[in-house]
Amino acid sequence: MTPSLSESEHPTTKPPDCPHCGAGNVGGEDGCNGLFQEVVGREFSRPELFRVHRLTVDAYSLQHPDRYMKSAKSAVAHLTGMCWAMEGVDDPSVSNSLSRFLDGNPQFTRPAPVPPPGFRGDMTIVDVHSASSSEEHIKRVQEWARMAWDAWADHHAQARVWVEEAKVKGRSRKGRR
Repeated sequence: MTPSLSESEHPTTKPPDCPHCGAGNVGGEDGCNGLFQEVVGREFSRPELFRVHRLTVDAYSLQHPDRYMKSAKSAVAHLTGMCWAMEGVDDPSVSNSLSRFLDGNPQFTRPAPVPPPGFRGDMTIVDVHSASSSEEHIKRVQEWARMAWDAWADHHAQARVWVEEAKVKGRSRKGRR
């Protein structure tokens, strides 16, 4: 009689890591995106979490630029949104100014180089997904967003310029009304 292998002796196959952010054992890009969709759903269903929704979207996008920042306009949108949030632009009208700045067909050059996979921040959507309370969710989103923003340090100066241009454009449009 041949002895059977114990469970610990059977080779196991782990789910693939996300090729963009490096999240481990998530089932590749599709599994990572599934976790993102679950987190977004949680944020839409709980008002206390919705206040960090923009950070969640921008952080995820900065870690998945090949999917969510393909165009120069989307790259500018996520970088300026993150700049506004991370650098404490103390002006509530900036959000509307950024939207107006991106309206229409503005011409931008997509920022390059893009931080390579593995260098887009130590936290991922997995860390947010596993939060067990609203307070922990908010804290993790803020930490994750900071790490994702820091990974794009080579583009901070340009993002600041775009935020300032958006503020100027926002003020000039207000004056025309």
